[in-house]
Amino acid sequence: MNKSLLFCLVFTFFCSVTQASECTKEKAQAAENAIDHLNTWAAVYDSYVRYSSCDEGSPGEGQSEAVIRLLADQWRTLPALDALVKRQPAFEQWVLSHIDSTLDSDSLQQTEDNAKTQCPSGHAALCKKIAAAASEAINES
Repeated sequence: MNKSLLFCLVFTFFCSVTQASECTKEKAQAAENAIDHLNTWAAVYDSYVRYSSCDEGSPGEGQSEAVIRLLADQWRTLPALDALVKRQPAFEQWVLSHIDSTLDSDSLQQTEDNAKTQCPSGHAALCKKIAAAASEAINES
């Protein structure tokens, strides 16, 4: 294969990867519109897959709020989260990054308490990480 053709193929590949991860205005608007429907871990995961490149500003804040609502108010759904992070480890880091100091301190405290005192059997590793993230966010706020 000649060098020019190889260069074109590589360049085209990297351009398409860059475009796929770019947050366009349309994609940011779609991410923001999806926020009101992030009431299950499956919905949050779908938003992560579709819109992770739009993780700043209003969409990111809405995603953080959805994460903390599930952890603070729907703790019983933790096994669903754990199943998703076991399939897609990068999702775990994304979720943990959304447990931050911009969130309501009562919700952060509830999340930390849930993780420390109500961890379902078999999910201790994730509970420990959630508790640590919530504690760190509380200390930063």
